[in-house]
Amino acid sequence: MPPGVAIDLDADRHGSVPRPGLRRWGCGVLLAGMIVLLGAAHPARSLAPIVVVRGEGVTAVDGDKSAMYVISRNALASYRTLDGSRRWTVPVAAGAQLLEVDDTRVVIGVDDPSSRARSIVLGLDAVTGAQVWQQTSYVPALSGCACADGVVVVERYPPDGDPEQERQRSTPDLAGIDVRTGAVRWSLVTPPESRRNFPLIQPDRVQIIVLDPDGSLLVHSAETGEVVQTVHLESPRPVAGLARNRNRLLTYESGLGSMVNGRVFDLATGRMLWGRTTAPSGESLWWCGRALCAQEQHGPIVVLDPDTGHEQWHLDGWKSLSGVGDQYLLATPSTPGGVNLVLDAASGRIVRRIDGWQPIGTRSGTRLLVSRDDGASSLVARLDVKTGGVTVLGRSAGRASPQACVFVSTWLACQTDQDRVSVWPVAAAWGDIIADPP
Repeated sequence: MPPGVAIDLDADRHGSVPRPGLRRWGCGVLLAGMIVLLGAAHPARSLAPIVVVRGEGVTAVDGDKSAMYVISRNALASYRTLDGSRRWTVPVAAGAQLLEVDDTRVVIGVDDPSSRARSIVLGLDAVTGAQVWQQTSYVPALSGCACADGVVVVERYPPDGDPEQERQRSTPDLAGIDVRTGAVRWSLVTPPESRRNFPLIQPDRVQIIVLDPDGSLLVHSAETGEVVQTVHLESPRPVAGLARNRNRLLTYESGLGSMVNGRVFDLATGRMLWGRTTAPSGESLWWCGRALCAQEQHGPIVVLDPDTGHEQWHLDGWKSLSGVGDQYLLATPSTPGGVNLVLDAASGRIVRRIDGWQPIGTRSGTRLLVSRDDGASSLVARLDVKTGGVTVLGRSAGRASPQACVFVSTWLACQTDQDRVSVWPVAAAWGDIIADPP
């Protein structure tokens, strides 16, 4: 298939997959209005996309080395990566989530907005699109992600449950569904007043942490449901949420639309290291690299030592801070299109300014995926924040900078406007991005 060819992917409908559903989030990245199709191999040095695809209403894209799967409008279609030919198409309800693909199965979630007890998870044959298994009364625990090796992590609802009670319960019971067979591998009952979180341990793979009201923190394997760590937090109290960063745990209570009474614990011992009281106004708290960031409304971003809570430095006039590896933080400007700053995480010193290039989501170690307007087209590149080096990966048609990008197997697909996506084979240029831990 020649580079730059436009393909209309309005799919025929045959087969059977029922009911309406949820939005698709692509492993932490939402792709709205997007269609991606891969064609034949392109010369390694060319910046032209291997395929430019036009379509509308696409919300989910995933794939492996041999096939690509696209949810467009109300259909799920499979395409060969070698020549772009369509293998099969089945109808799906609007908003269906693409959860997992491998060489034998494609797993989707279909939510019923009237009652989650009527929601379903389906396993389709990856070669033919035929339905192999179905489980009812299950909803993906994380939108658009199976999140375990060979297992879909799901919330479990009673078959004849009350929809109002479903909405009121913050921590439904969990289960793990086998991707290939549809069998329930494990079940986990969570107390009504417990809180939970799903920290990443590698891309698209999580652990499950559950904090009970008595201070017992259980860490579960997402593959087996087994408890792999138990910690008892000292001085337990009711919390609204929690977030783990390596061997530190942040808990917080809810204030007037924000967080109050944040506390940080050592997960090796359960000891509380420090607390931060900001009632009644509250603030935002989030892990930024190894540090903890705090920001009151319209105030500066304060970088806190995770072990003591002491202020290390602060930054005025910027929208957010996020980690790039362990050594650097990326400061996002309040004005779209402004200059991004790379800061030394320990001191706040400006390491470099990123002018002209805009980060577009995907990171690996000290490398960022960035884009910029290059006149008649837009460029997508890899930028190393440590060295400042830029490696251009591709050039897309049209001046619009990519709105979202996703890596699918060894391919990079970027949405450049509402109905157009450019696709490049970039594994060699990007290196081991898919294998890098978060």
